[in-house]
Amino acid sequence: MDTPNLNISARPHFRLTVRPADLRDASDIARIYVQATQDNLATFGNFLLTPEERARWVNEHTGKYPLLVAELNGWAALSPYLVRPSMEGIVELLIYIDRDYRHHGVGRELMRAVLALAETVGHFKLVGRFLAHNDAGRRLCRMTGWREVGVHMKHTKLSERWHDVVVVEYLIPANLK
Repeated sequence: MDTPNLNISARPHFRLTVRPADLRDASDIARIYVQATQDNLATFGNFLLTPEERARWVNEHTGKYPLLVAELNGWAALSPYLVRPSMEGIVELLIYIDRDYRHHGVGRELMRAVLALAETVGHFKLVGRFLAHNDAGRRLCRMTGWREVGVHMKHTKLSERWHDVVVVEYLIPANLK
């Protein structure tokens, strides 16, 4: 299944095109993720390090598990929800924004695009996790209808400090039938 080109204008400062990622985006995707780890907004430091790992990860995100980019101020990816047994119709969302474009509507536009795409491809639930001190992530989830399920206390260790992780979910009523 091809992912549609999603032209969404971000307000108020610039025109933003949200589109499916391809291999030419891999280094920018990794750059934005590294920024998030440097700013203590991401929980895993060893991710997308090599060109081969970046290419494999981008290539894995197609069809029901898309990777979208916001030219290239941010990105959002849907991945299989990894539980045993695998849960068809439930996906995990990752969303990261370039530090120079945070608080400019990029996250909101990426969220709108990925939620619409998730509904189109048939997912009924999205789940997410982020560090509890990520106030922008919490605000984005509240603004876009996500429900905070709970908090994992002392769930990840970054820079020798323990951090709590917030767990959120989003139901797509049209696909619950």
